[in-house]
Amino acid sequence: MELPQPQPLLQLLNAPPLVQLQLVRMVAPLQLLCTPPLAHLLRSVVARLFHCGGVKHRYGRLLCRLLPRFVVRQLRIDIELRWWWRWRWSRGAVEVEMVVEETGRRRRGSSLVFNWSSAMSPGRRNGFPEDDAMRKERVWKYNTEQIPFVPAMMEQAKIILKKCGGHPLAISTIGGFLATKPKTAIEWRMMNDRISAELEINPELRTIKTVLMRSYDGLPYYLKSAFLYLSIFQENQVIRLDRLVRRWIAEGYSQDFHGITAEQLGRRYFEELADRSMILPGEDVNDYNGKINSCQLHDIIREICISKAKDENFVFKLEDGCCLSSTQGPIRHLVIGSNWKRDGDALPGVLDLSHVRSLTVFGDWRPFFISENMRFLRVLDLEDTLGLRDHHLDCVGKLHHLKYLSLRGCWNIYCLPNSVGNLRHLQTLDVRGTQIFELPSTITNIGLLQNLRISDNLLLRPQVVAGGLNRCDVLNLFRYQFNDKKGVKLPRGIGQLKALHKLDGARVEGNATLKEFRELTELRKLGVVGISSKNSMGFWFTIAGLYHLRSLSVRGNSRKDELDGCLDEGLSPPSWLESLKLYGKLVRVTDWIHQLQDLCKLVLDESNLEQDDSIEALGVLPNLAVLRLKTDSFVGKQLHFKNSAFPSLVVLELYRLTNLESVLFEEDAMPRLELLQVVSLYGLKKISGLSVLTSLKEIRLDASAESLKPEILSQLGERQKHVVVKDV
Repeated sequence: MELPQPQPLLQLLNAPPLVQLQLVRMVAPLQLLCTPPLAHLLRSVVARLFHCGGVKHRYGRLLCRLLPRFVVRQLRIDIELRWWWRWRWSRGAVEVEMVVEETGRRRRGSSLVFNWSSAMSPGRRNGFPEDDAMRKERVWKYNTEQIPFVPAMMEQAKIILKKCGGHPLAISTIGGFLATKPKTAIEWRMMNDRISAELEINPELRTIKTVLMRSYDGLPYYLKSAFLYLSIFQENQVIRLDRLVRRWIAEGYSQDFHGITAEQLGRRYFEELADRSMILPGEDVNDYNGKINSCQLHDIIREICISKAKDENFVFKLEDGCCLSSTQGPIRHLVIGSNWKRDGDALPGVLDLSHVRSLTVFGDWRPFFISENMRFLRVLDLEDTLGLRDHHLDCVGKLHHLKYLSLRGCWNIYCLPNSVGNLRHLQTLDVRGTQIFELPSTITNIGLLQNLRISDNLLLRPQVVAGGLNRCDVLNLFRYQFNDKKGVKLPRGIGQLKALHKLDGARVEGNATLKEFRELTELRKLGVVGISSKNSMGFWFTIAGLYHLRSLSVRGNSRKDELDGCLDEGLSPPSWLESLKLYGKLVRVTDWIHQLQDLCKLVLDESNLEQDDSIEALGVLPNLAVLRLKTDSFVGKQLHFKNSAFPSLVVLELYRLTNLESVLFEEDAMPRLELLQVVSLYGLKKISGLSVLTSLKEIRLDASAESLKPEILSQLGERQKHVVVKDV
């Protein structure tokens, strides 16, 4: 690919110095890429042109000169893409109509028309949005031939667009191919069903795989393994960022490096893959900082990822139709799919499992999945596995090299075996979504444990008493029935886990537990349950010495217990906290909240705040970006946000405030508020002052506020074009 050189480009554009500097930073990295997907190339250029500081929208015209023409040469296939752009600046976004004409070995004249608008916003990395692609009367047009779309064809067209994942090259190539076929829903459905095979054998479509494969070849060495690792997950599965990064760390793909922690480095890898359009950002986006917390793989890129992983013998999947004899060399990452027939003779009768580094199970569990031959297993991911029982975990203690163990979502698990203490290298233990109410005493032997994730609110589900229980399972179930406390009981000696970074769902019982917390000096995130009027002072004194703590969640023992009855100027939550969640009664919030100058996120639940001065005290926090007032956190009738209050607030959520009747925003209140969410406020009669919220972008309402929608739209006036009012 021939990309424009920075210096001649700048001379041609004659841009101001600030713009020149930004253009150099923009173009130079792209020259290092061999042949990235067209969607990535265009998105990178557009995002930097329109959204980096100091560049005004009038420079949008430079886009026409940045990418007037480029040639892709792969395997004797010569495709020339010419781009025509008609753009206009509207509502803070660029609306571009693009026509792609391809010539070469294929027949001339096939073209593709899109209206590409919101795809260029800073948070969008998805290429062409599906809705924008379908907005035109014809998705593909070939030699100006009119194609009458019936509903069945429209449905298949949407599926094809989804599989293309927004990549212009994929869309235009498949569109041109279909243009030569009969224009029927059956033909298009056949294309959807066999798209993987077509990419392999069809010379017209092989271009897509060739170009995207070059994208993989252009990845830095440290990203290649991280990318291939994504082939472990199922089709259309939403992959959580924390799950992926913790697994990367356990596998050694991300390690501490020159002052950067392994977790920070893993997040950088994730963001770089997203920047290169190798992964599709999920819908789970942080409301106030725009950070992405999950991802998916485009269908076509996933096929390439799986193909490459298979070629390099990186991942082996046991699934419907797999060939056990096709394995070549040792298996490093074993995946048991949900549609595999669970053949006990295959494990380990046929497969060599002695080199397996990770085992991931989807669907039903079988006891023979874990073999004694898996001596070097580092990752055991059983998240949401069905049918897993306590006694099935007895053999886990023999996996001495295990670094990552997830039982998240396994509702039939009540107790961990004592042998878990043998896992001296374990870094992450995730048992959220299980029925575990007490940790074994041997867990204190795991000195390298960094992440201990536990549920803080256990619920008994009817299906947990189903079959498959042995005597041990029945005993654990009997013990659970008599446990009426929230959180998980920690064993004595928990303070020995000096490396612990994250601990949540821990139940506080007496001063002994609090003394143990003092030893956990590396804690970054802590969640506790069971704080009462009796032990609250001891708790706040204890965490005052945790200088790395940034996120704290505190849940009271009952609705009557005061969480802050002992707090004042001399004793308060650590001033360096960035996130604070309080579930319980607050009586002295005005005495201590002003000391939390670094606080960015605050969640209050059942706090029973009555006076306006409490809300005023929250409003002076200079860095507070997210405020969530949940069930009866405020019990007054009017929420009054006064002049200049909440200078940095971006997100405001009001949920189940039973007595609330009106909300009032004064002039200059919340100048940066972008999202207002109102849910389950059945007594709310009025919201006033919305016109002063100059940065507001979105209002989310549920059925309880439906009657207020006309008044809300009236207050917004002409700003309705810029503010989205959404039902939730």
